[in-house]
Amino acid sequence: MKLLEKEINVLLKKGFYKSKEELIDDACRALLRNRPHLRLEVAISLYENEEVSLSKASEITGVCIEEFKESLKDRGLSVKATPISKEELDEQTKLILTVSK
Repeated sequence: MKLLEKEINVLLKKGFYKSKEELIDDACRALLRNRPHLRLEVAISLYENEEVSLSKASEITGVCIEEFKESLKDRGLSVKATPISKEELDEQTKLILTVSK
């Protein structure tokens, strides 16, 4: 058994995580938090596959929409006109109202 598998088993046995999936989710979030270039890659891929909107992709990346557009442009990609869901529109509206107070 590899050391990584042993470490995972210890964390699960000690009750730090309820499941291996929860541990992997946490590990991925930490990885993306510490490696901004990977967040950018994920955001661009999700955006290209039309799985997230431009605003959501920029949020994932942690930059403003204009900066994300520049990242797309730098890679020779264009901005797509995608419809925004009601949930995402509500979320963005709440964020704007919170920031503008």
